[in-house]
Amino acid sequence: MRLALVSLALVAAAMAAMLAGNPERGTPLWPGARHTVEERDRAVIRGLEFMYRFARQPDTFSDWGHDLLSAFYNIAVTSGDAELRRIAWGMGRERALAWRRLHSDVPPESGPDEVTDLIWGLDAAERFGVPDPRLREALRRAAARFTVVDYLGFDPAVEPPPADLPKPCAKCGRQNARGATVCARCGSKLDIFNRYALFQDALIDTFSCDQAGISLGVRYRDVLHWLPAMRPWPVRKPGNDDDYYGGVYAITHVIYTYNEYSRFRVSRACFPDEFEHLRDNLQQAVREKDPETMGEYLDTLRSFGLTFEDDMIRKGFDYLLSVQNPDGSWGDLNDKNPYGRYHPTWTSVDGLRDYRWTRVLPCPVF
Repeated sequence: MRLALVSLALVAAAMAAMLAGNPERGTPLWPGARHTVEERDRAVIRGLEFMYRFARQPDTFSDWGHDLLSAFYNIAVTSGDAELRRIAWGMGRERALAWRRLHSDVPPESGPDEVTDLIWGLDAAERFGVPDPRLREALRRAAARFTVVDYLGFDPAVEPPPADLPKPCAKCGRQNARGATVCARCGSKLDIFNRYALFQDALIDTFSCDQAGISLGVRYRDVLHWLPAMRPWPVRKPGNDDDYYGGVYAITHVIYTYNEYSRFRVSRACFPDEFEHLRDNLQQAVREKDPETMGEYLDTLRSFGLTFEDDMIRKGFDYLLSVQNPDGSWGDLNDKNPYGRYHPTWTSVDGLRDYRWTRVLPCPVF
């Protein structure tokens, strides 16, 4: 407890130092910009501080701690600003200790989703210097209880993400066979998993578990192999929310997982269709008042090398800096889902902050 209080005090002092300074006009983000570097920096730290407050809510952290730990870790190791790295590390380290206290074993009733969340959280906690060899071994055993289809809904070693996988029946919970449109048990109409969402989830799960060194029975490279099969990406049309957004988020998570969440730059020549789709649709996030997606557009496009020389990047920054909420968050203040409160803030912070990319990655082989 004393260590946690000391960590909180250090974090608070560091945030106060970053937020202090001349409130007058500072250095324009680009010549003629209406926002300054100082405004941007204050917006980023206010967003990070909101995420930390949110992560300290017990119910939220119990459900989403694995994701929030990853957010703090990624910000701590990839940010160009040394002080921001230090603050994010302090927040993440304190939360990693809390996560370690919450999760000492794998509950016997854990299903595939719970196991992958625990693997994700364990890996992030270990990266913050909070290892747990007993939990790691328990997770290794638990992961082996399930098949790759249990985890991902399909086997990337033999097929691309399918378009005919039904979701569990909303009425009776039965998981029906591939291709079914009505439940074999109760006759209810079935919803079908979006193939782009399946691709995104498979990328995240296999990347995270590969990083952690705990196998799901298939590797990240086996999932990425199907990228050409996902093209062309859906364009925006009336009523195609699932496919359009599924496609956009699949693309951003191709880039996130390939460049290890912004540790490296990527070449446009490696992902030409993806680069063009993101650049062509960035303005859509402004029209739809969508800061969450805008944040993902900005950090992925900047990892491709776009700078303030590009008008799209300028428009994205102007938009995000104009819609931050009074509490430091982005997104809908009335959203009852904790993910809907912290995740738009995380993506907006990532869209606005500076990075310290080290090199351009070679292209993948498909």
